[in-house]
Amino acid sequence: MRTTIGLVGCGRWGTVHHATLTSLKQRGHLDRLVVCDIDGQALEGVEADGHYRSIEDMLAEEDLTGVAIVTPPETHLSLARQVVAVDLPVFIEKPLASSTEDEADFLSMLPENATAMVGYLLRHHAGLNRIKAAIDDHAMNIETISYRRRTTRPKPEGADPLNTLAVHGLDTARYLTGHPLVAMDVKKLEMTESSANIWLGTQSSIITIDVAWEAEEEQRTLAVQGTTSGAVLDFGTGDVAWYAGSGLDESPLVEYFPSQPLEEQWLSFLQRIADGVPGVVPEPESLLDLSAWLSQHRPTESAPR
Repeated sequence: MRTTIGLVGCGRWGTVHHATLTSLKQRGHLDRLVVCDIDGQALEGVEADGHYRSIEDMLAEEDLTGVAIVTPPETHLSLARQVVAVDLPVFIEKPLASSTEDEADFLSMLPENATAMVGYLLRHHAGLNRIKAAIDDHAMNIETISYRRRTTRPKPEGADPLNTLAVHGLDTARYLTGHPLVAMDVKKLEMTESSANIWLGTQSSIITIDVAWEAEEEQRTLAVQGTTSGAVLDFGTGDVAWYAGSGLDESPLVEYFPSQPLEEQWLSFLQRIADGVPGVVPEPESLLDLSAWLSQHRPTESAPR
């Protein structure tokens, strides 16, 4: 069976997906890559096996295996509905919808045999999953989780730190602990236009999320501390340092995971299609929990993303 992927959206993040898919195509993971964008200028210079100005034309003319929606957030649901209506697997960049109600409506109408993946790519980072395996195997418990994503890049126009940067830390907290975000105590939530500092609590653990644009240095780390051991993942290098005891010893065991999470997410999506495995990833309960938490705590006045 020939694998043809349709990429809808060739903006800033769409070009990252395009580069990943082009690399996967060169290595034989897909046969054809076609692209679609309503902006003709966005399609200029984009190497692909087909170029379309409308998703309707692409769906009608191509024998597609799956479709990726990498467009402005307010268009995600309407485009995803068109893909699902023709029984195609769909990869949707985050957020799935602009409101919890719209998200719940979309998830409830999905056929049982539908395949849908939403772009929370850190769940596919090999280093993060190595830490999760240690937690799941009871080799390490969770007393604290510290997620830090600070970047020297300027704040993108229309973005806010909660929905754009902190969302990955929130999803990671849910992923590792299994606790609903809406059931966690919000001990602190401080926000500026370019930063967010969040402290959450469960009965047994404390989670801190520190994110910012225009920071003094790049920081991309996840630290998990348990009663007798801890681990620190550097998302930039892929190193996972394992520490004994309740502090940071001087000679940790270091494992290296040269993970490219977007590539790993695409490989997972393509494998689910090849195996005929339906379902929604992440699970609907996690998606709705994250959406509900963001709805409760997003700024009352924020620029559209």
